[in-house]
Amino acid sequence: MRRPWLPLVVVALFASGCAGATGSGGDPVGWERLPDPPLSGRTTSVVVVVDDRLHVFGGWTALCPPGADCTLPGGPAFRDGVVLDLDSSRGEPMADAPYGLRGVSTAVLGSDVYVASTCHDDEHCQGPYSLLRYDTVANRWDERSPLPRSLRYLSLTAVGDRLLALSTSDESGERPDAVYDPATDTWEALPDDPLPEGHDRFAVVDGDRLLVFASIGVDDGERRKAVASLDLRTRAWTTLPDAPGPGYQAWRSGDDVWLNPHYGPGGGVLDLATDTWQSFPNAPEVTEFDLAGVIGGGSATYEYDAGWVRDTDRDRWLLVPDRQDPAYDGTVTSLGDGLVVVGGQRWQGDDGELVAETWIWRP
Repeated sequence: MRRPWLPLVVVALFASGCAGATGSGGDPVGWERLPDPPLSGRTTSVVVVVDDRLHVFGGWTALCPPGADCTLPGGPAFRDGVVLDLDSSRGEPMADAPYGLRGVSTAVLGSDVYVASTCHDDEHCQGPYSLLRYDTVANRWDERSPLPRSLRYLSLTAVGDRLLALSTSDESGERPDAVYDPATDTWEALPDDPLPEGHDRFAVVDGDRLLVFASIGVDDGERRKAVASLDLRTRAWTTLPDAPGPGYQAWRSGDDVWLNPHYGPGGGVLDLATDTWQSFPNAPEVTEFDLAGVIGGGSATYEYDAGWVRDTDRDRWLLVPDRQDPAYDGTVTSLGDGLVVVGGQRWQGDDGELVAETWIWRP
């Protein structure tokens, strides 16, 4: 077993390229380079936060310049991982996963990390979904009951003490969503939602109900974001009003759900107390953009490491600053209200390299 990692802490604060991001005193706030994890460079690694520690595992070695059309290799994906404690700057190895992991969906229940992966029987990750559990206390992986074979293109979401496996698209036919009970290691199919077939489906939990957002086509060729609410006690669906415009991801922040307009006029803000929509407030001097994330209530949800961020607590916009010599294709997650990026690839002309860097932006 590798020895625990205990490097010197080297912190780099960059003030350049920080327009639009300011601290409480008005000074620019930039990115902080954290100690590199003791892992090889990689893309599409999995990054999960449990008890304020980063768990970084999986990923692969695919290299492709930005904007290029590449024929990417198959597996094998990486099985190894590391746990990073940012307060003490310590890193400890994780137990190897049963097989390589990339392109997976994850969710956290208590101290356990659940991973839905299609890499079990196929190094190209084209097989049926299996479910892994990583016990962060015991540092141990085990395989759980496989997901229903009807589920494809899914995302995992924690719903109380259970897991929701949500099909991200049902345009090619209805695919029932399902709920997993860790206590019994069993799956239960949910009743079909009342929405038409759609794509870009996202789930938001609100107490005893589950809201599902889906992009739906209409007769005039335009798209809309339709919404339905499932009562988790009675399993009864209710159709809610459509968003005021089309959009992509749906993220909860406090008592609202923010719908990312995704490079177009649209989006919106859903008040969960009244189930009513408000128009999306455009970022300064920008009418069409992609929302990088939302901050509120001491936590955040991030999808990208560049672009505008909405601070709902302070009713303000923040622009994520540029990083010095940035890589791309890293894995993005949140730590508190901080934006964390791990790994990726960097190109200079025709030469590309995999990186194992870890960066955090604390707005």
